[in-house]
Amino acid sequence: MIEKGYKRLSPLCFLPCGKLVCYKDGNLVVMNNEVIEKRYSIFHTKKEKIVAKSHFLYRGLRLGIRATVALSDELIVFSIGNILYEYNLKEEKLSEGFCLIDRIRPLTFTEVKGVEGFDDMLIFGGYQGNPEKKPVNIYRRVELDKWEIVHVFSQGTINHVHNIIPDPYRNCLWIYTGDFDEAAAIWKATDNFKSVERVVCNDQKYRGCVAFALPEGLLYATDSPLAYDYIYLLNPDTLETKEIMPIEGSCIYGCKWKDKYIFESTVEPSGIYRNKLDFLFCWKKGPGIKDRYVRIYCGNLESGFKVIYKEKKDWLPFVFQFGVFKFPVGKNESDSLYFQPVATDKNDLNLMIYKR
Repeated sequence: MIEKGYKRLSPLCFLPCGKLVCYKDGNLVVMNNEVIEKRYSIFHTKKEKIVAKSHFLYRGLRLGIRATVALSDELIVFSIGNILYEYNLKEEKLSEGFCLIDRIRPLTFTEVKGVEGFDDMLIFGGYQGNPEKKPVNIYRRVELDKWEIVHVFSQGTINHVHNIIPDPYRNCLWIYTGDFDEAAAIWKATDNFKSVERVVCNDQKYRGCVAFALPEGLLYATDSPLAYDYIYLLNPDTLETKEIMPIEGSCIYGCKWKDKYIFESTVEPSGIYRNKLDFLFCWKKGPGIKDRYVRIYCGNLESGFKVIYKEKKDWLPFVFQFGVFKFPVGKNESDSLYFQPVATDKNDLNLMIYKR
């Protein structure tokens, strides 16, 4: 059953205590059992307070908080544009921020805990368009507003990092990179990044953003607007991929919900543009996107996967963002799946709740 939650409320992350942190118009909003418990005013700019009230401007200007992670019940790390901030909920204090150069930002943060051969740490890989394949860094948080580079992908290797997956079963980290040719790859890192090797590449079936390390292997969905997409299981020993289920579009966002794994399918263009006008006024979906519906896939290896919800992409060109469903990060043991449709024709930018 689907319930409408709150208008224009973006779900960000779960605190370890189970409370949900959201964002709206310059405020962090903490929810407990779907009831707003407290608001924290963190930004006072006209962009976030006034301009953001327009759906079109909010999406077109890429306003709001992007990647987020809760390090404790008190401390949240998040990105706005290419600036990384930290907010202390107890002290109600926003850090000065750490600015990344060249419009680099994290697509997602990764918290590494209990992986043999690695210190516990918070990391992310650099994400930007980067058609020239300039060097791409992996960053590690040292302390408040201080980050250091722990690995560099050299010039000509990749476009960007999509995600880094801790694997306690095999004592390594798996790094998913994109987007085309040999840059579409899965890498294996060991020994605190002293060894980083590319294990599979040069095929769109290795281009992923959402993945989970399981005893059986790597469960992930592909992120390709150019080829048909699937949920795969990769055997880390043989490097063979098994098709679990075809999906109708590329997958950018997902999460774990109790014993279920959640993937979404995106409506997006090919990502290859002839000129700036083509970029600004592109309505044509990529050849790997089967239709104009955004879907949520829910399941696991034991019970299989099924579509539990879908919405149609709205009429605006893709410069006003792809049609996607976004999910809060962190451990969700509740009976509710929280998500936010973006660029859809019914519930654009609203917080939605799916009940079992």
